[in-house]
Amino acid sequence: MKNALTLNYKFIILTLFCFCSIVLSAQNEYKLSSIKPGSKINYVIDFSHSIIMGLSETDFANYEKDWNKDKFSIITKFQKGINNKLDGLLNIGTYMDSPYTLMVTVKNISDVGNIFCDVTITDDNGQILFAVKNVNGGAEPPFLPGTKLAKIKIWASLTGRSLGGILKSEYLDQ
Repeated sequence: MKNALTLNYKFIILTLFCFCSIVLSAQNEYKLSSIKPGSKINYVIDFSHSIIMGLSETDFANYEKDWNKDKFSIITKFQKGINNKLDGLLNIGTYMDSPYTLMVTVKNISDVGNIFCDVTITDDNGQILFAVKNVNGGAEPPFLPGTKLAKIKIWASLTGRSLGGILKSEYLDQ
């Protein structure tokens, strides 16, 4: 019985090792380096399935009447945060004719406004060139003054800068 348990533990450890190896090798298959320096990348951000301060986007828009008006400002601050960190290495914006698309899927906006999102960059064939999960603006303070929308705008810039740093580091490391 003891040998069977030891064998089961070894099997589980071996399985976990193989799984981790597959995940790591899959991450190395991304080809962000195939994008030439200075390239324009179309930027799309999706809030449709996000939970914003405990509410769906629709419910948050009903609660916070300026959401639809201020959403463009939030999207712009996020974009500027990315580009500030990239320093022209890549250009993120509304470039509909670009063969590359950066898709930001917002999953959650915390009570202090921090934006948690998944990000992919794809080419015009839909091939994933880069992917990262759970990007956010960093450690949250216990209290941040201002309205809910003001907090989200601050964190949009911080999360954008965080993503820009990740992209720059990943791009230069390849």
